[in-house]
Amino acid sequence: MSPGKVSVLLLGATGYIGGGVLARLLVNAKPLFDITVLLRDAVKADKLKPFGVKPVLGNLDDTEKIRDLASRADIVFECADADHIESTKAVLAGLKDRHKATGKVPTLIHTSGTGVLTDDAAGMHDTDVVYDDRDVEQPAKIPRTQPHREIDLAVLAADEEGYVKTYLVLPSTIYGLATGPLVDAGIMNPQSQQIPALITASIDRGRAGMVGEGKNIWPNVHINDVVHLYEVLWNHVLACKDIGHGKEGYYFAENGEHKLYDVARRIGAVLKDFGLADTEEPSMFSQEELDKYFAGSDSLGSNSRCRAERSRAVGWKAKNKTEDMLASIKPEIQYMLSRVG
Repeated sequence: MSPGKVSVLLLGATGYIGGGVLARLLVNAKPLFDITVLLRDAVKADKLKPFGVKPVLGNLDDTEKIRDLASRADIVFECADADHIESTKAVLAGLKDRHKATGKVPTLIHTSGTGVLTDDAAGMHDTDVVYDDRDVEQPAKIPRTQPHREIDLAVLAADEEGYVKTYLVLPSTIYGLATGPLVDAGIMNPQSQQIPALITASIDRGRAGMVGEGKNIWPNVHINDVVHLYEVLWNHVLACKDIGHGKEGYYFAENGEHKLYDVARRIGAVLKDFGLADTEEPSMFSQEELDKYFAGSDSLGSNSRCRAERSRAVGWKAKNKTEDMLASIKPEIQYMLSRVG
């Protein structure tokens, strides 16, 4: 990339992943970047200004604004919503505008997720289907009807067209309480989604719960390791290193696997220790509970298996493993209980 400051647009700066990416940008690369973020909250926008970030008020439905912001960016980080097709189309349109105006090929680092790999096991069985991010043929066969897939295909098509280089980051089950100045300032969400959702439901029902028999398998990854993968990618972009992009630009984030049962049982053990459950043994969510806690979805009982070999090949080094994920459940529950009342 040419000398001088690099113009960055980040969507999702107040979220769990996007906030982590922004925090790492500020710590390690702030002198290199002019950073613009789009966010809805005016109070948080004001809090971001002392960090040297340019906040722009708006949301993902403000597609003309997003297109304009993207047209001024060398690198766009999409970390807000892996299923909001219109905002992604606006980002791509803006990057195409930039390419036409400058002749340069900008970069999009888009957040998808290993939810795109899921099946309909409903917790009743595991699978031996394992995706490898070095294998170009495997993802090409993923149906358009899978979660995140329509957006992923639009991103891949843009790269194929040649006006942007795209990199798809696919985190798995992310865990760990985020920390740092953006959390301390009340700007960034410190929690993930899957495990906290299980915890919330389990506390409310007075017993750890799982989808089906919890036999399904998912990969896992710590939030700090996820953020490190983004950092590895942007460092390659800045150094103009030719790593895989487009169809060869899938980057999984995983460093271990777990069965849903094992997560639920650890939640049960902690709840029992805290006097919030009579047994550590989880039980199956009823359909009524799935409706109540998960909008009727049994997706937490799906299988999603992958290996982050391409990510590792370009220099990603995850530190935390499955035992760290299980150990993170107690402080997660303690944090959530501290927020009640």
